[in-house]
Amino acid sequence: MNKSNQRIRKFNPGTFQSDEEVIEQFEVRKRELDIVLEVLRGNIDSPSCQHVLVVAPRGRGKTMLLARIAAELNPQIAADLKIDDKLSECLLPVRFMEESHEIFNIADFWLETLFYLARESVKHDSALALELRETHADLIDHWPEKMPADRVLATVLDAADRLGKKLVLMVENLQTLCEDVDEDFGWQLRGTLQSEPQIMLLATATSRFKGLDDAEEPFFEQFRILDLEPLNTEECRHLWQVATGDAVSEDGIRPLEILTGGSPRLLVIVAGFAQHRSLCQLMEELVTLIDEHTEYFRGHLEVLPKSERRVYLSVIDLWQPSSAGEIAVRARMDVRYVSTMLGRLANRGAVIFEGTGRKRLHVASERLYSIYYKIRRERDEVAVVANLIHFMAVFYSEAELAKMSDKLIAEAARLPVIREGFERAIAEQPQVGNVFSNIVRPSIDQASNLATSIENESVERLFEEITTALTEGAFEKVIETVGQAFTARSANWSRVPEPLIALAFIHKALAHEQLSDYAAAVESYDEVIARFGDSDVPYLQVLVALALCKKGIGQINMDQVEEALHTCEEIEIRLGALTGNEKIEFTWRVRYVQALALMAQKKYRVAMDVFRSAYAAFPLNNEVTMDDMQKIVPDFIANGASERELLEILSSDREKADALVPLIVALRLRTGEEVRAPVEVLEVAKDIDKDIERRMAG
Repeated sequence: MNKSNQRIRKFNPGTFQSDEEVIEQFEVRKRELDIVLEVLRGNIDSPSCQHVLVVAPRGRGKTMLLARIAAELNPQIAADLKIDDKLSECLLPVRFMEESHEIFNIADFWLETLFYLARESVKHDSALALELRETHADLIDHWPEKMPADRVLATVLDAADRLGKKLVLMVENLQTLCEDVDEDFGWQLRGTLQSEPQIMLLATATSRFKGLDDAEEPFFEQFRILDLEPLNTEECRHLWQVATGDAVSEDGIRPLEILTGGSPRLLVIVAGFAQHRSLCQLMEELVTLIDEHTEYFRGHLEVLPKSERRVYLSVIDLWQPSSAGEIAVRARMDVRYVSTMLGRLANRGAVIFEGTGRKRLHVASERLYSIYYKIRRERDEVAVVANLIHFMAVFYSEAELAKMSDKLIAEAARLPVIREGFERAIAEQPQVGNVFSNIVRPSIDQASNLATSIENESVERLFEEITTALTEGAFEKVIETVGQAFTARSANWSRVPEPLIALAFIHKALAHEQLSDYAAAVESYDEVIARFGDSDVPYLQVLVALALCKKGIGQINMDQVEEALHTCEEIEIRLGALTGNEKIEFTWRVRYVQALALMAQKKYRVAMDVFRSAYAAFPLNNEVTMDDMQKIVPDFIANGASERELLEILSSDREKADALVPLIVALRLRTGEEVRAPVEVLEVAKDIDKDIERRMAG
């Protein structure tokens, strides 16, 4: 990460930053930038300026957008970067501070304008800037009880004439400013904006406040309103790469987009915490992230007045779009009063709503606040959050865990120091050890001892080459490397620990699967089965069972359904030799493969019965089996299974259902139910639905 990225701002963008840094860090909202610049460009020669209001909740990037526009209007920047110099020649940005606490009437507004204009004028006309500062000081010293606003405005307009520029007044939180000023302020400001082409207003607001849509209010149809929508997946991915220096796939960024609601500020906060962490590590450590930023979350709550805070806490505790009536019940307050407080919270940008009238539903604009409150308020609620995070980590990083664990398994069998690191990783991140259901634990010491006897370091390099190629998607290289290293005549066979040989062929099979060459994949799995099928070593039995399960799925993909069922029978025979977690996992997996095969034969009734028995054996908190579940349900639906029956089966066990909530919500939505759930859950359910539709179309 370069120096500029290290200074990327979560709050107050542009403060103590050069215009060059602002431009370098402005990586999203470029469409909105172009819209505003086009409006400003059109105002240069116009006798009547168009004014702009940028609307978005807190953290969406309003301040950053204004900082970027101000940088565009810097003549030196325009010259250096060869950008539109007409804008910088004709326009001068006058940026107010984010909170205009000293403005109570129109005279105060123009006095503040004069103050910021003096500051902005320094780089254009230092003598004029000094004169403006002295004028401002004189006005302050001799400010009468009722200062004529026209006198201050005249000073501002005269300065604009002397500079030869139109003034772009950048005023933030216009909705709050309008609440604190006298009743004539809006009409007086509107009059100036309509009559003085030297003044244009570029303002921000946290919501589309009431006066914007009321024909009897001063700001009705005064602005071109630009809504900053949440960042989309691609924008989140790009901002993440800028903030962390790490590239991430669309699937990889999707859970962070959901949890942050596409908020640039929250995404940058998470990015600062996420350096050198994988997606799964980050999701598992989300609680730590929230704990480290407790003051940020707490400060957001404490700034709210008491009554608003009480209503807001009810909103985030309900953790799903809720009506005013539901919020009133939770807050133990009168619904009419709650509706008033919700309006104020919406004006602050703390709450957003959808719908109208009695159907209007409210939810927190920054999603992580609900998770923060759940985690800190009740231990029982943490399980709900943890289940969602666990589900998302598996759903959106399908291959990451397996690839990471494959590599660690192979490395653990080579060097004691890496083996110890693997043991430590399991202690710190249990899901790493669960990926292959503790395949390695019984064998780490033995495999490591075998590895230390290997004198030829080429074996170590060989496995590093294989695992790296698989992780990077170089599937042909994996196939070629394993094929050359482990031919029947290769001397490597005798020097490599058996678990590594088995893993090498499993890697090769996985590479063939990625290339949709299922026949070659099955052949590689058969190599593992033939070579190690008679072994009585526990960890080799587990690898053979894994190869058989994967072989069965490969046979189904080749329409060799009867052969797949025979493979399942062979797995059933081997279940007796397995114990503990391995037996639980492979009991689930063999029934899962059987159900898929029966569904492929269109034996729907029998397939659903087998799936029901598979679900009874389904082990929780296991990334591999969780990933299986997220594949089998869409596959079943794509092959004609009843969505209602699948929903009934998945809902039959409360504990398992709690861990599969997004999947269950997706099925409920597909069966036509009206579902109320946290926005995060609904977003994941929407992606599951897309996956189902994709499989049905394919």
